[in-house]
Amino acid sequence: MQLRIVIPSHKRHDRVFAKKLVNDPIICVAESQADLYRQYNPDCEIVTHPDDIIGLIPKRNWMARHFRNLFMLDDDVHACKSLYAEKGEPSRIKDKDRITGIIFSLAEIAEMMDVHLFGFTSRISPVMYDETGFLSLSKMITGCSYGVFYDKNTWWNEDLKLKEDFWISCYMKYKERKILTDLRYNFEQKSTFVNSGGLAAFRNQAEERRSIMLIRKYFGDSINLKGATNNGKDKTKQLVQYNITCRFRY
Repeated sequence: MQLRIVIPSHKRHDRVFAKKLVNDPIICVAESQADLYRQYNPDCEIVTHPDDIIGLIPKRNWMARHFRNLFMLDDDVHACKSLYAEKGEPSRIKDKDRITGIIFSLAEIAEMMDVHLFGFTSRISPVMYDETGFLSLSKMITGCSYGVFYDKNTWWNEDLKLKEDFWISCYMKYKERKILTDLRYNFEQKSTFVNSGGLAAFRNQAEERRSIMLIRKYFGDSINLKGATNNGKDKTKQLVQYNITCRFRY
């Protein structure tokens, strides 16, 4: 299995936190930003895309076509945590070899099961962990840490600016009826709304709402609106009015 760990980044040349978590990451940036990224990240391979690829969703489409098989880690991811840690045990995983192994192990399972979308849970607390069901073929992946084995269904809708993880989860569920989610581990980001660069220029309540409505237009009543849970409030600091869930009839 040939898999590359790729960090998509935009105007955060001095804040690529994710490179510290894994072995041999590639940073993918616009051509016009390449020199700065090479200056600040001499320990990483820099792969460039044309400057007319603007926004994270077009970038994901470009990366999937370019790398084919890849695991994407957002540049503001700064920690990997195990949800199965017992009370009093440290949950944060600091060893790069172990984190890299966790990613490749999940990718190998996905490849054996012919699953083209795989990733990790958005759950943040050990109390949410169910040791009898640590892998799922029906739960959503989280947008900061997921991978694809490229095929005809690997496609992000470029009409969206946000919620691309929800889109690809729904699209793969609709087309292939399975995605692989590892519920044992969580990758933690810096606060979405306060870290400049990346999608910070686009992320606001109105754009979140527009993206949610567009997803609902495509997938209909499989998409349900819900009030923000405690988990949602922790991640967005209550700047998003509501979240969404999805349930397809299999």
